Amino acid sequence: MQDNDTALSPVVAALTHTPLFAAVSDDALRNLAARSALRHFDRDEILFRAGDPPEYLHVLIDGTVQLSAATPGGREAVVELLRPVDAFLMAAALVSQPYLLSARTVEPCQILLIPLHRLLGELKTNPELTLTLLGSMARQYRHLVREIKNLRLRTAAQRLALYLLRLVEIDGSNQAAQLPHDKKLLADRLGMTPESFSRAISELRQHGVDVRGEEVRITDAEELRQFCRLDQVLDILEQDLQVLVPSTS
Repeated sequence: MQDNDTALSPVVAALTHTPLFAAVSDDALRNLAARSALRHFDRDEILFRAGDPPEYLHVLIDGTVQLSAATPGGREAVVELLRPVDAFLMAAALVSQPYLLSARTVEPCQILLIPLHRLLGELKTNPELTLTLLGSMARQYRHLVREIKNLRLRTAAQRLALYLLRLVEIDGSNQAAQLPHDKKLLADRLGMTPESFSRAISELRQHGVDVRGEEVRITDAEELRQFCRLDQVLDILEQDLQVLVPSTS
């Protein structure tokens, strides 16, 4: 038993440090870990394609994963660039329906693979885990609604400005940061062509942004916030939502 616990320790550690499972009991974590695997993927590996049936719940521990959609003619659009720690396309996994998007690694990644039969079996007896997953799905849904509103209500330059503001805030400097991906990929993620991306960068120079190569420097954050027209409802970043159950006492 001790050898088995030792073998499972990296998986248990990954589960323990994943916000999605932070409130789950130790017994439930061990049950999930028993058949789960913590795997390393190289850059540009296909995790699954749209139309594939789900076998695992994928939890991104390290790296970046691209979610994309494609037409029968081969035109591809980047829908999301995922960063740790996040469980992705959870809805397809929980209802055992084909994926609507394809997933590919943008850089070397570490991903926790939780077999669906193990997860679904645990949900039947663990309301704590069920509520946790419901909260995560609610967060993902609300993020999707915000993305749709952002695309419909903001110009390309405003979308890029908001992205850059968040980038420097996450970096911690509140002034400068490095673009995490090449400009073509970022343009696709923000719903732009490379040409409109370049025009947006030129426009933002008038609003306190300087982009040179991969380095971004914001010289007037307040001016940029005003240009974005930040909205407290639209732009608040929600992390870990919880399903609140009224007390029966």
